[in-house]
Amino acid sequence: MDPRLAERRKQVAEEKAKQTVRRLLRFLMALAFLGLVVWFVLSPYMSAGEVELTGVEHSDSAGILARSEVVPGRPLILIRTGEVEAALEEDPWVKDAEVELSWPDRVAVRVTERVPRAWVETAEGWSLRDDEGVALPPGDGPDDSLGRIHLASMSEQNPDLVPTMVGAIEFLASLPEEMARDASVRLQEGELWATVAGWEVRLGRAAEMREKALALVMLLEEEQLEEGSVIVLLAPTRPSVLPPANGGEEEPDTGSEEPEEEGESGEPEGP
Repeated sequence: MDPRLAERRKQVAEEKAKQTVRRLLRFLMALAFLGLVVWFVLSPYMSAGEVELTGVEHSDSAGILARSEVVPGRPLILIRTGEVEAALEEDPWVKDAEVELSWPDRVAVRVTERVPRAWVETAEGWSLRDDEGVALPPGDGPDDSLGRIHLASMSEQNPDLVPTMVGAIEFLASLPEEMARDASVRLQEGELWATVAGWEVRLGRAAEMREKALALVMLLEEEQLEEGSVIVLLAPTRPSVLPPANGGEEEPDTGSEEPEEEGESGEPEGP
């Protein structure tokens, strides 16, 4: 064989071997770098040193975080914030939850809990409810800490329950705390009625309930009402008071009816 050809073949083989070694070295370096990155993000330097939980009073948020492994020492890269938020919001007390990762070592969990507003009686019994009508534990029975809403004729399947209940809750929540604590709302002949500070109040439909509550407070502060009178708040801008003899049976004059036509003399025309 020609020595020059043999030398050339030797050089080509050596170059291929060098290329193979270089590729292997690059691969090993990349693998080592990747391993170093993985080690670093899983190391104590990038793990939760502090889990800050705020807004908790009634919920089991701390227990949920523990079960979700959101605890000190947990690598932040392994914490799935969306899954943790969903787990927290499964607690009936939790209205909203937000989990924020602050690199390299801090987890902030902010919980917004539902606020109990009233005890509500439905066909299924008593339950504690928030301002959206969501049932809250415990639901054993009413105490004296909140007002009461009596809707015993309505079941949970009744489509009218939620708007009626939410309206009644809004009314109680808009009253001063001491007044709301002893107040009650009931459904009577298709209308909402309330007993507030010993006064009977006809509320009508479950609409403009905050305005009705504010109108009632102003009326009680400004007027000297005769005992046994019935306060009518069908329209919060035109409250009226019926004397005890009426017992709330007559419709108040809301000013919505048209006046009779008058003749030229100013007297009502005859038939």
